[in-house]
Amino acid sequence: MTDENKKFYGYWIVAAAFIFMMMVVGFVLYGLPQFYPNYIAEFGWRRDQIQLGNTLSKVIVGPIFGFAAGWAIEKLGPRSVMIAGAFFAGVALLGFSMMNSLGQLYLFYFFNALGYLCAGPLPSQVIISNWFSRMRGRMMGIAYVGIGVGGAVIPWLIRWFRDAAGWRGALHFLGIIIFVTLILLSVFVIKRQPSDLGLLPDGDEQKDGAGEQPAPKAIRLAQILSTPAFWLLAAGSVLSISAVGGITQNLPLYLTDITKSNEEARSAVAVYPSIVLFTSIAGRLTMGFLADKFSKKHVMIATFLIIALSIPLLLLAPQYPVFLYVFAVMFGFGLGADYMLIPLMTAECFGLAGLSRILGIIITSDSVGEALMPWAIARIRETTGSYDSGFILLSCVALAGALAIMAIRYRNGVPVSRLSLDNRTNQP
Repeated sequence: MTDENKKFYGYWIVAAAFIFMMMVVGFVLYGLPQFYPNYIAEFGWRRDQIQLGNTLSKVIVGPIFGFAAGWAIEKLGPRSVMIAGAFFAGVALLGFSMMNSLGQLYLFYFFNALGYLCAGPLPSQVIISNWFSRMRGRMMGIAYVGIGVGGAVIPWLIRWFRDAAGWRGALHFLGIIIFVTLILLSVFVIKRQPSDLGLLPDGDEQKDGAGEQPAPKAIRLAQILSTPAFWLLAAGSVLSISAVGGITQNLPLYLTDITKSNEEARSAVAVYPSIVLFTSIAGRLTMGFLADKFSKKHVMIATFLIIALSIPLLLLAPQYPVFLYVFAVMFGFGLGADYMLIPLMTAECFGLAGLSRILGIIITSDSVGEALMPWAIARIRETTGSYDSGFILLSCVALAGALAIMAIRYRNGVPVSRLSLDNRTNQP
């Protein structure tokens, strides 16, 4: 690596994205389910009532504001959107720490959903895609490791905070930490693209005085929506993320069901989600590297299949606890790669022009599936008294996602959608 590359500002962008992912996704998305047993114990709420807050917020906020978030990132830049997201995330956690009713739970879940949209994966995916080309997969993988780190440590942080200050105090501390940290990063570190600093993607050296990147050729959204690849990629993404969300949001409650004492339940709720998120780090790094070397389509299919095959192992866990460890390792590896591969596959199929708008649509669709599926699985548990049917459903959903990605057509190693869009933009 040259001295110039060592100083490349893009690595600071990746570091900032790492922290955003760690806090908004790792701490918040994977941390909030840790409090569900506290809500049940203090308020007597049912599982499906608690999950409904996440469901309603994402189903309503996602479609209304998801497209707007993609547009705002494109027009205003990631920094402004990320500042707003940091504010919403902080308000949500502080609100949860003071709530006393289901209505308040649902209200602050709306702020939480806005925080996820504006400061979660979407802006980080776009900004890393702007700063890196050849190393995009590896850099995206490094940034997404933040989710694994955050998700792995948050059960233990929450347990420590909760023992010291109660569950309300734990939420209060997290809200302040996340708000202050993300605001500072947004203001002082985030830069929209390399050309803002007279640089080129990947830290490449400028030639012939070229400091400006040529802007990607404009592509109308209608052109992208007319390609089968868009709908197949969106379907595959929604299905896989729905399966992942159905597990992650219900896993602490499932572990509470199959353990024999409160102390054993507390330990299991901390240990197994930590293994899942710790293993996800290996998934992100490994699949990010493979995505730069091999077909992103095949890497994505393999990831979805790993998720589909891991979920049925939970059915064996009550009789054979060792399968909990096997599940946690397999599922964590697949989970780590899943979210990260979506922007990489999107850029490969459609290029960078309008990437924020495309991802805005896909991530909005994902959020709806990610919201509905956990509630559906919780409802199945309340109705049947068991998670077994729900877990079988989730495995089939993940498998269907893999089949959707298999159907995306390539020609000579290039997505047919990319060739079609390039031909249209090159026409006079």
